[in-house]
Amino acid sequence: MNGNYVFGAGGFQLGDRVEVITTQHRGILINEMVHLSGCNTYQVLFPTIPGTYREEKMKISAYDYLLLRRLEPHEAVFGTEDNLTDETIFSPKGTDVNEEWLRAAMEANKEPVPEIDEAIGTDEIKIQPGMEVWHKIYNKKMLVCFISREIYAKELSYGLTYMAGNKEIFVCANAYALIPLQQRISLYTKPGEKTGPMYGAAELSFGSRFSTTDFARYGDDYN
Repeated sequence: MNGNYVFGAGGFQLGDRVEVITTQHRGILINEMVHLSGCNTYQVLFPTIPGTYREEKMKISAYDYLLLRRLEPHEAVFGTEDNLTDETIFSPKGTDVNEEWLRAAMEANKEPVPEIDEAIGTDEIKIQPGMEVWHKIYNKKMLVCFISREIYAKELSYGLTYMAGNKEIFVCANAYALIPLQQRISLYTKPGEKTGPMYGAAELSFGSRFSTTDFARYGDDYN
């Protein structure tokens, strides 16, 4: 089994309009995070706190991709009626968009549809979760615990952790600030068994003789 850490879990793209299956709240995908455990979560931007009309209270929450459903083209995020057509939506793209056009669309109560992020030019995952790295600014060894990509960003952000006395500290950095040292933690699934996002101590293997190819997440049929 060849497992690896990848973006695009569930076939979603940043900018997709989605519904949370458990709550039926609707929003827009703005960030994807790949965790050390192998699970992928998305941050969803809700236009308002569900159940209120206070637009200043926009909310961001993280969900496992299995809890999300991509909306159909006619389904609304900002409105209340699922009857969107080409004439009732607008999607600002490119440099020819101007303030007057946007104002006219908003005054006509057209549904704003974000541009999908095709992730063109985004960095490859060069530093795997579980790798011990040297932070060139902090001058400290740290452990990579997650990787994230924000919508329209062209650089990946690596979540790092280190100990200061008895306190765990978290920081984020781009790849060029980090020097890979060794594969500190590798995750393995049990042969012949399907494994979910939760791992026990038996699945954690500590050591210094690992390479990035030692990583495995879920079965080949689990994306």
